[in-house]
Amino acid sequence: MPDNSSLLLATKNLYKSYVSDEGLLSILSGGKRIPALNGVSLEIQEGEILGLTGESGSGKSALGRIIAGLDKPDRGVVMFMGKPLSGQSEAEVKKARRYLRFISEENFSGLNQVAKNRLDNLLYEMVDRYSGAGGKAEAHALADELVDKFGIPQEFLSRYPNQISGGQRQRYAIARAFATQPRLVVADEPVSNLDLNSRTEILDKMLAVGRRFGTAFLFISHNLSMVRYFAAKGRTAIMFGGRIMEIVPTARLFEFSAHPYTRNLLEINPSPSPLPGAALDPAQALAEYEHYQENDPALATLESEASNLSFQGNFAAAAQLTAASQPGCVFYRWCTERVEECGKVSPTLSPVAFKRGDKSTPIPLSEAEANPHHLVACLHYGKE
Repeated sequence: MPDNSSLLLATKNLYKSYVSDEGLLSILSGGKRIPALNGVSLEIQEGEILGLTGESGSGKSALGRIIAGLDKPDRGVVMFMGKPLSGQSEAEVKKARRYLRFISEENFSGLNQVAKNRLDNLLYEMVDRYSGAGGKAEAHALADELVDKFGIPQEFLSRYPNQISGGQRQRYAIARAFATQPRLVVADEPVSNLDLNSRTEILDKMLAVGRRFGTAFLFISHNLSMVRYFAAKGRTAIMFGGRIMEIVPTARLFEFSAHPYTRNLLEINPSPSPLPGAALDPAQALAEYEHYQENDPALATLESEASNLSFQGNFAAAAQLTAASQPGCVFYRWCTERVEECGKVSPTLSPVAFKRGDKSTPIPLSEAEANPHHLVACLHYGKE
């Protein structure tokens, strides 16, 4: 649970937007920049697991890439190990990269077949760069151990990334990320390319290696069940429209979730439709899903297409991003518990003080039900 004495990472009021000059988003935004993050602040402690979930277009991957130092925010600060990620010296950046690693859904698939991009060279060059007091031999031994642990035969290391399967590349990327004994791993859909039977095995190995090195995780996935499994002993953050709606100890998620959006997300998980209104009108959601299947559009997310925003029918992301630019709560448009004030006041995260009672009337939590680590951005359920 959070403890400021062991604070590892903190984001402060992060904003990020992208330019779109084509497609549905351009029409909805009037040609303006499309917001992806709208004032995101969160903290991760040493050794903590924070799950991050939400629908397509909610900003999950955009946040992960900024935290990992791969993208820069328009505004706001990322503090890692007590220092801002931007504005550091070359030596400080090198140190930060050793202790802050990133795993994504797509790993190394676009690399050319040149010697430096062979799997063994990609692995050993990196551990050589960050080898500690034990020297390169010890670093290589650890790298080999991890590659074996995550199911990559040693003979595969003489191959290039495009010569192994997507699932094997994902296993390799996970092993490589741990080879520097990181303090924080940002894992964005890290097992999406694995078959269903292998996912739990790899997640368990990630947890075991994380415990061995004292690694903290930001675990990003649209699959709420997967987040619940991986972050079972940590916390889960729920995103919508570029904002954190709720941060809850994962053990409390299904019983004590407070935000109306979180409850809707739980009701539709797993849902055939990515539309924000799916839980409110299941029949419409199914009709939309069947329409998408027939027309086979690209239901891509803002995070993965930031450089080429042509959403081709991704109404979920478009609707969320449009809502994010409006005053008040970003979920106001779809919330069945909204009141007039919700459309005017943008709530900030505060400890949950109320729960949903009969007829959706908020009632105070008992002392036994309250938890200081459970935060919600809602005028109904947050602390006044």
